Amino acid sequence: MKKRIFHRGYTIENTTGITNDWTTSIKGNSVSGTLTEVKKSVDWWLDMSTFIHPQKFSSPASKPATSSTSENYRGFIIRNDTGKPNDWYLLLQGQLLKGNATSIKQYLDKVIEKQAKAQ
Repeated sequence: MKKRIFHRGYTIENTTGITNDWTTSIKGNSVSGTLTEVKKSVDWWLDMSTFIHPQKFSSPASKPATSSTSENYRGFIIRNDTGKPNDWYLLLQGQLLKGNATSIKQYLDKVIEKQAKAQ
């Protein structure tokens, strides 16, 4: 079944029926890929006048694997997105706290103790 989608003046077609096989022609170049990749390629061409092949948007090299972890400490979530020991962070009352997990926990203890005395 042939499907056509119009995106910003370009006709994107799926002639095979396979969900990841969309094609269009940009600057005389026939490009194919998933629908979102082809749309991104059209957007780059129209916005930046730069042709980028749709496969560049899905390459695994551009998305490095990260080991993000989080820890719940006294009702607060301390996060580490990189996996490095000193890259922990926490948003506390609009303030960003960064450092190692032990220092952040000690600071949280002081803040909680201070709030308890104030009440």
